[in-house]
Amino acid sequence: MYHRARAGRHGNPPEVIAAHFAHIASTYRNVLPGDPLAPGRLSVCLSFDDGYFDFYATVFPLLKKYQLRAVLAVPVAVVRERVDAASDDRLNLESREAFAYPSRGGFCTWAELAEMAGSGHVTIAAHGFTHGRLDSPTANLAMELDAPKTILKTRVAQPIDSFVFPFGRCSQRSLQRARAQYRYVFRIGGALNRGWGSRLLYRVDADAMPGPRSLFSPARLVGYRARYFWNRLRMR
Repeated sequence: MYHRARAGRHGNPPEVIAAHFAHIASTYRNVLPGDPLAPGRLSVCLSFDDGYFDFYATVFPLLKKYQLRAVLAVPVAVVRERVDAASDDRLNLESREAFAYPSRGGFCTWAELAEMAGSGHVTIAAHGFTHGRLDSPTANLAMELDAPKTILKTRVAQPIDSFVFPFGRCSQRSLQRARAQYRYVFRIGGALNRGWGSRLLYRVDADAMPGPRSLFSPARLVGYRARYFWNRLRMR
């Protein structure tokens, strides 16, 4: 799970992402939700949240370069038909500014999303309508869970089979509704998954990586396996 292609708490510099992708491409099997998983081999599903413009400008070219594929989770309320801002201005927007002022172009436009969806390198996922937390009892689940699927399917001409919970937060009510609408449902959780059939799929936080191979160290892999078993216990 990644957010920005820039240095900071919620991102990685482009050169780190490039080295990370090169390592994945040469070492692991890159999959999208629903792809067969090879027994005894680690498969890696890349997922980016929010749909910032730096995904289109930086990550998308790297996916093509290394022949990788990724899930891009988009909150539809921030997407615009077009923006007039220069690319450098769009790239330099802080995340908080991007959400506060979507017209300034901090996120991908509909045309950019459609281009990436048509490339074969990017699968679009729903990420709520407003990017609001869905563990609140007052959350409007019809708007946040149902509407994004219809809108995205129409705009990017691609099936929308995955939902990614904003902030990794869900309730039993929102999880049940998400499972009824989407084939694959994701949150943050720092664990491995043994297959695609889980009620809730967990993702490893890859923001602010110490190095391009750090997520796959033996100690980390042991930790992910331990979290997998803990998640199975607590989800019963």
